[in-house]
Amino acid sequence: MKVLPPEVPSTELRYGTPGYADPDKLERELRRVGEACHQCRRCLPLCPSFPRLLELIDATDREIEGVSMAGFDEVNELCFHCKLCYNHCPYTPPHEWDIDFPALMRRHQQLRAARSGVSLARRATTRTDWIGRLGSVAPALMNAANRNRLSRVLMEKTLGIHREWIQPTFHRETVARWFAKRPTRPHGANGHAVLFTTCSVNYNDPATGRAAVEVLERSGVRVDLGYERCCGMPFTDVGDLDAARRNAEKNVADLLPLVEAGATIVAPGPSCSLMLKTEYPKLLGTAGAERVAQSTQDLMEFIYHLARAKKLDRDFKSSLGRVAYHAPCHLRAQNIGFRARDLLALAADEVVLVDACSGVDGTWGMQERFYAESMKVASGMLQRLGAARADWISTDCPLAALRIEKGLGVKPLHPVVLLNRAYQESTA
Repeated sequence: MKVLPPEVPSTELRYGTPGYADPDKLERELRRVGEACHQCRRCLPLCPSFPRLLELIDATDREIEGVSMAGFDEVNELCFHCKLCYNHCPYTPPHEWDIDFPALMRRHQQLRAARSGVSLARRATTRTDWIGRLGSVAPALMNAANRNRLSRVLMEKTLGIHREWIQPTFHRETVARWFAKRPTRPHGANGHAVLFTTCSVNYNDPATGRAAVEVLERSGVRVDLGYERCCGMPFTDVGDLDAARRNAEKNVADLLPLVEAGATIVAPGPSCSLMLKTEYPKLLGTAGAERVAQSTQDLMEFIYHLARAKKLDRDFKSSLGRVAYHAPCHLRAQNIGFRARDLLALAADEVVLVDACSGVDGTWGMQERFYAESMKVASGMLQRLGAARADWISTDCPLAALRIEKGLGVKPLHPVVLLNRAYQESTA
């Protein structure tokens, strides 16, 4: 096997730049980072990628030099881009080793997609906005099919989605349709938020979108909608960065005029807010993308800043009791703190924080071939949530919510829904 010298990472190596997709450069970087992981092993408990990498290293007396590219492909296939390893790693930039394992896995994934292509079945699962539009036209039919055992078996055989994975519910009255029928929109003395509702909230969880609008308007924030299409995160899950870039370009074109007019882009889903904040500038490399990224906040982050500025209505009529709050991985990756937990504490007797991975992230955890492995990852989260014996379970992540519903038989609510309920006389 060819042994290559290590390559020190370069800030120029970004999506689409020379060298990014060079197989030899990628291999050198995989070996350089793999050697550091071999010596450190701090991320071993986080996900299946690290145990597999270290098994491959330990299986040969040549250590990292003895791992084949096929072995590295196995490691990459097990990565579901939760990004937890970045915050655990002691060698992330700025450091002389400058290790960014999630970025390296994304780079490797793109090379695999370019080399082997992306199957039609995998591509179909990335079109979440198309699926949402279809589901909202005939929600009863779509929901019945998603709960029919025979159709789920067929889905598993054709699309690779495990038959036990709970599919989201579709609604005819999306957030956009509900919002369009509202008679008035308060001007707002405390700022202007443009709600990027996300595919999941618009089509599958409109109650969260409605609650977000009501909570923000209650505190004097003008709210408009700014969602026309998917953020593009699902495309990155299969290495289709061209499709992700196309969606990013269109969304930036739509959102930039609103940002320049003084609005803040607010997203109720952590994967989507992470995409707008961190991936758009890297995908597009434009001043407009950077401007949109800097003006994007997670929904609960935005409400938290309202509270810090003493602009949040705190006239809660009833207590939420004991709340178990699951903090999603893609929210923790934003390094903004546990803002939903802090806000829920304003209206709850106690908030139990569960900062454990749901093992889903994108479509990885719902795939038949990874389902058992993903359930192992999620076991800690489910155990801690169950042990909390809470009155409510809450999470910002729609995919984590589906996993919790399947694992515990309880449907979690978005934190903003619980806040909105606390404003009412009774939360029963």
